[in-house]
Amino acid sequence: MSNRIIAAVLLFVAAWTHPGGALHAAVVAETHRLEEAPYYVNVGRRPPATGTCAVVFPATPDPEFARTFGYENRVGEIEPLITAVNARIDSKQGCVRGVRQMPDPAGAPRVYVGSAESDYAPPDVGDQRVPGDRFAPMVLHLERPGVEWRAAAGALVVRSGVQYAVAIQLGVSHYMKGYSGVFTKEVALGTGYRQPVKFLTAEDKPVEVLHLTGVLVDQQGRVVRAGAEGVVLRDTPFLAQTVGVTRTFDAQELQRVLSREQRHDLPGAPLTIDVALDNLIAQLTRSEVRVPAK
Repeated sequence: MSNRIIAAVLLFVAAWTHPGGALHAAVVAETHRLEEAPYYVNVGRRPPATGTCAVVFPATPDPEFARTFGYENRVGEIEPLITAVNARIDSKQGCVRGVRQMPDPAGAPRVYVGSAESDYAPPDVGDQRVPGDRFAPMVLHLERPGVEWRAAAGALVVRSGVQYAVAIQLGVSHYMKGYSGVFTKEVALGTGYRQPVKFLTAEDKPVEVLHLTGVLVDQQGRVVRAGAEGVVLRDTPFLAQTVGVTRTFDAQELQRVLSREQRHDLPGAPLTIDVALDNLIAQLTRSEVRVPAK
């Protein structure tokens, strides 16, 4: 039985056994185990066609950002990043284009991509480990949109004359480490993007990642595809990892994302946040991605 079916069954049972539970509250979220990057799943029965046309709503902060330990009252520090992302979205024209209208953020879908056992993981992710796992796997957890958000988003899609829309959020998460060869540790941040980390780092401890998450919704506001692209990572010093401490981004590190965090493996060394946005939109609409030449 697939993880998706198991999650749906558990949520169904929980809705009926929890006081006040009801059928309409049963399936409000689902969790998918991610085997490797890039981190995307098809949610609907019919995945979007290759090169799907869509409008892109303005990006918003992940609603969990301000509720995450270490980031309380710090939404203002990522607002410049949101502004830069939206300027790039606004400049997109053609089959996939930016629009300035968007549904009220209340009730919007939310995507968690990260370690299944992170402190940042939603409480209903559950145990996704299987026999043979040394460490917690990466998962994608989708909180489905509310009825009002779906109606508003669907109406905007219809008025735009396309079949789909993309909704994006900026936030933080914990990604797991892996190996490239015998002695090189790395983190898979997204599409064609892996970053090495120091060898003297606890392999079972995740790293802090600033990332963009997104969903593709149809003319009824239903999510049909979801995923994430990492922008930049920050590892925690080894001694701090041994006592369970994870380093958060400071204000200066977040500011550098707008000027100094670049993809030197791509022509012109573009900013990592620009590449992450382009690849997120491309992956959700199944279009051409930006990856290093082989």
